[in-house]
Amino acid sequence: MATSSFDKDFTLDSKKAVKSFERIVSTPARSVKIDRNLTSPAKAERGEKRLKQMLSR
Repeated sequence: MATSSFDKDFTLDSKKAVKSFERIVSTPARSVKIDRNLTSPAKAERGEKRLKQMLSR
């Protein structure tokens, strides 16, 4: 991914980095596909519990 061309100050140091960043930003979020097979029901349940704990504080 293009993020390797960014430094810690988030400076785009070349034309290639700028074009890559523009492509990332202009891509609509709907085009990102999440493979639901990678998350098991146990991990999903554990994540829900952690989220509930964080929100209840």
